Amino acid sequence: MGIVDGEVVATHKVMPARRPSKIILWADNEGTETIADGSDLITVIAAIADENGNIKRLNNYHIKFEIEGPGELVASKETFTNPREVQWGTAPILVRAKAQTGNIKVKASVVPNGTHTPISAELIIPTTKAIHPLIADEDELNLQLKTHRNQQNLSSYDHGQSLDEARKQSQMRLKEVEKQQSDFE
Repeated sequence: MGIVDGEVVATHKVMPARRPSKIILWADNEGTETIADGSDLITVIAAIADENGNIKRLNNYHIKFEIEGPGELVASKETFTNPREVQWGTAPILVRAKAQTGNIKVKASVVPNGTHTPISAELIIPTTKAIHPLIADEDELNLQLKTHRNQQNLSSYDHGQSLDEARKQSQMRLKEVEKQQSDFE
């Protein structure tokens, strides 16, 4: 409590978070506009909160993000960034604005979903037209995007094989540790 000349001028109340009941979404863009130029990035933060909006800092949820409109997530299943693990109550994700203006809709939900999981949330991010003309031709941008996606698909195949191999090695190490622990007892 802050007191000046005997009057209360400021108060601060600390409350523990109750049971998680919803997801809160916000754009961490410092109040700046999102420009539809194909390269503007926005950080979107999802938080697990109780019914009063208090962020539940200690939880082990994973949040899956989906997007609609003239934007794309800078995240994927292959890079373990979508679904995103909640850390200290929040899970940030990057959204890239495309070259078209409109509203980007970001959806966030807890996975796996159940009867007592927090309610999903949606955030609308309006984009404004770029002030400077785009240098690249729209067809050139689409071709580059298609090439980039094809490269991602090829690399995700390679990652999938190495991921399986890593899982097998991890399971072998766990079995070895189990054996060592049973020998120790």
